[in-house]
Amino acid sequence: MPFDNSSHDHSLSDDSRTIEHTTVNRRRYLQLAGAGLLAGAAGVPSVAASDDEYDVVLDVVDDLGADNTGSEPINDALAAATADVEYDFSHYAPAQGWPMPAIDEIDFDDGGVKVIFPEGEYVIEAGARGFGFTRWGISPAHPEEQQFLGKLALVGEGDGDAILRPAEGGRHPIFTLWGRDLRIENFTVDQTVDDTSSGITVQGSDQLVIKDIHFDGKVTGDYVETPHWQDPEYDPSVILDDPFCVGPGVFGRDGTGVIENVRAPDGVQPFSRKGGCWVTFHHAGDLLFQSCEFSNFSDNAIYASPPGQHNGQEGSVRVENCHFENNNITAIRLGSPGSYAKDCTVVTEEGEIPATPWGAITSRAGWIWHSFDGTYENIDVVHDHPNGEGILEEASHHGSLEVVNSRFELNRDGRHAVRYLQGGDEVRLNNVHVAGDAGTGSALLLGNCDATVNNLRVTQSGADRDGISFQNATGMVNNPSIDVTGEAIVADDESDVTVRNLS
Repeated sequence: MPFDNSSHDHSLSDDSRTIEHTTVNRRRYLQLAGAGLLAGAAGVPSVAASDDEYDVVLDVVDDLGADNTGSEPINDALAAATADVEYDFSHYAPAQGWPMPAIDEIDFDDGGVKVIFPEGEYVIEAGARGFGFTRWGISPAHPEEQQFLGKLALVGEGDGDAILRPAEGGRHPIFTLWGRDLRIENFTVDQTVDDTSSGITVQGSDQLVIKDIHFDGKVTGDYVETPHWQDPEYDPSVILDDPFCVGPGVFGRDGTGVIENVRAPDGVQPFSRKGGCWVTFHHAGDLLFQSCEFSNFSDNAIYASPPGQHNGQEGSVRVENCHFENNNITAIRLGSPGSYAKDCTVVTEEGEIPATPWGAITSRAGWIWHSFDGTYENIDVVHDHPNGEGILEEASHHGSLEVVNSRFELNRDGRHAVRYLQGGDEVRLNNVHVAGDAGTGSALLLGNCDATVNNLRVTQSGADRDGISFQNATGMVNNPSIDVTGEAIVADDESDVTVRNLS
């Protein structure tokens, strides 16, 4: 492993995007998250639905007779509201997979319906198949549900004063909707009643907006621990139904979706399988998460790798200006081309992460799968949980990774800021800072790839801690500053890495 210390000038130009941050301050991040001031706002926010954009505007109470006291379900009122924008979808069968060819056969001729929900409480029943108020392509035995929607907006009035919930003890989504142009905006989803778990599954072909949604209440229930799902003694019957809070996707390759200001801070109690968001493998367009929070979940906070799997449509998923706290498995899980995470914070605390049904806890800030080829940029990570990890690569990954201007505070032994050695071709790290008390192992573990590391700074005080470990890697390390108790850089005999200006 060649070293070149001929120049000790570590001054960086403005173009090199020098890190200006010092050690990550977890308390400050929590304060910013609570105030809605997460660092680095980016992206283009959606615009509120205007009445002028829809031919028909209805009041769900005055015009459709819905009960807004929480006494009676409103499914019939919703059916009346959507009748003028429903299109028979019986020609689609789930075995066809991606629904876009069947959608292209529909002759859309509606001018759109906007349904306004005044202040109050609205109860939605489970429906024929247990997915709430449902209009989609996977209910062939129920023609009333086997419908594709045209242009529809469901909009609450006030500041989260329109409250949606399943019936007491309900464990099903509020809405399960497929349509051409769909918008769900300005609701509170009430999960405060014991044994109540809900979500919003809405997927569009041309346009999708889910905006200003607050999931209120920690999901509770009779959760019990079971052996691991690979164990012969595993019992799936004891795992309660737990829809993810949000289930978005954009079917059309030219379609766009925005998930904006969706807040689910309360999460779920241990031994559940509830996560924050699951992006369908049918997603083929572009989906932007902006200014969202998903915290305290036992499953992934944003589970967005399915579009990149073998039967996925490889739609891009962009995550900007979001906050994640005490989630199990992963905060930001990506797996398709064009995807990235930017301006996000990830925090874990000891004793605060809910376990999976088999008692497992591993909390990754990022996890890249399949064909991901993008960037994690300006990501701040603070791990105080013993199983808190940084950005990791899964074995299915066959793309690349870039981590830029990001900071990691790791306070538990053996944990990595970046671990990349399972199949991807290339990793690039620019202006990454690793701090904290972690000991043993190495801050970065890179292998079986070409690695470029520029302007790395590692300051870790735990015993026997190395800076970078290379395994069967090639590449370059430029201008690293590494202050650890072990070796600054460790490389095996199969690695060929040049290091310049180590300090």
